[in-house]
Amino acid sequence: MSHRIQTLHFAALLAVCPLISAQAQDPKKAEAAKPAAAPAAKPVSFMKDVAPLLVQNCIACHNPRKSESKYVMTTFNQLAKGGQQGEDVTLIAGDAEGSYFVELLKHDAKPRMPWKQDPLPLDKIALIENWVKQGAKYDGKDGKEDWPTLLHKQTIVPVPEKYPTTVPITAVAFSPDGTNLATGGFHEVIVWNVATGAIKQRIQPLQERIYDITYSPDGQYMATAAGDPGRFGTAKLWKSKADGTAEFVRDLGESTDAIFAIAFSPDSKKVAAAGADRTIRMWTLPDGKLDMQLEDHADWILDLNFSPDGTKLVSASRDKTTKVFDVIKKESLVTFPAHNEQVFAAIFSPDGKQILSAGADKQVRAWTPEGEAKQVRNAAGFTGEVFKLALSPDGANVIAASADKSVRVFKAGDLAAVRQLAGQSDWVYSLAVSKDSKQAAAGGWDGRVVVWNLADGKALKTFLAAPGRSLPAEPAKK
Repeated sequence: MSHRIQTLHFAALLAVCPLISAQAQDPKKAEAAKPAAAPAAKPVSFMKDVAPLLVQNCIACHNPRKSESKYVMTTFNQLAKGGQQGEDVTLIAGDAEGSYFVELLKHDAKPRMPWKQDPLPLDKIALIENWVKQGAKYDGKDGKEDWPTLLHKQTIVPVPEKYPTTVPITAVAFSPDGTNLATGGFHEVIVWNVATGAIKQRIQPLQERIYDITYSPDGQYMATAAGDPGRFGTAKLWKSKADGTAEFVRDLGESTDAIFAIAFSPDSKKVAAAGADRTIRMWTLPDGKLDMQLEDHADWILDLNFSPDGTKLVSASRDKTTKVFDVIKKESLVTFPAHNEQVFAAIFSPDGKQILSAGADKQVRAWTPEGEAKQVRNAAGFTGEVFKLALSPDGANVIAASADKSVRVFKAGDLAAVRQLAGQSDWVYSLAVSKDSKQAAAGGWDGRVVVWNLADGKALKTFLAAPGRSLPAEPAKK
């Protein structure tokens, strides 16, 4: 040590000596001279404070489908245990310095998480450190549960009274008496009066996107399929009331990804749903008991419908196939692979002897669900993907909605063209036919909903299914 440094250290010691001496002589002064204790850190909640940070920055790379470094964080037990680094990637309750989980977040860490992204702000890192220091407690229900899903269930997204923009209409359904139309919105289902275009009910909160809405044949129930893409999905059951509104009954099922399709059996005693997890689930009514669970597709299931006698289900999938299932024996019966492209829609013919399916190959195909599943006819002429098929309850017509902005009507028996329904101005995603077969409705990418008279194809009502927004005024005729 240099002479100058020694002198400085000695001078500093002399400077504090009087204070030390004074404290020794007067206990009260000594107590007063102590530095104030740091305020206790505010209690940190995993679900409220830490979990949202992990969802935003970590879960995309550390989930069951994509587990970088073999590290899955979607259950608390797995999060605490660590990945391929074994003992190094752990949470040590009460020891933030010893927890590699915390070390990886620091700005000078190598490697630093989140990988190849901006580092977490220092205050967020400090929040996680405090949580670990306070015991790294999990305040969910069970360490084995999927906590991101639980977090989504607990998070309510406020729905604006007036939409700042339109949303694609991916689901429409007529009420049993045909006077009201339910449409999918942003975290809600909106029930509209068909004649006036006025809102009758806003059913919320739901998941971000509503992919399917359907009413039971006996008119007692409404069911919805919805989801936050890539995160969470729900199938819900509602009581259909006489005034066209609906009242919540129960959650039928949940998924870690969106649920795209839901359908009632003809006798209204069963309801089935399917979606991005490739699983078909069926429940009995009114108890909502899970009756069947099948997984036979290799990719998302995009549509699902019962046969007229209720003994079979047909599904359409992103895996480029359509399948038929026996709901009594709970097994797969036949696969139709002829589309060679994604299949978006599949329904039974009125007599149940054929399947009508459509998809990215821009045509509707009719095929037999027995034996080798042979195609018997098709309807082409579309210049875009066919997203949805609907069968009129009287069995006379099949209606198809397409990305070419068209809605077309065909005879159910031979797929002969009847007419094109005009009025949509963008990709058409959703279709519905009223129970009396007199009206059809379709929703598009731009939020436009058109209701037609099926007898002559004339538009009865056109509106934007977005609260607070209306169609632009047409230019005055000269």
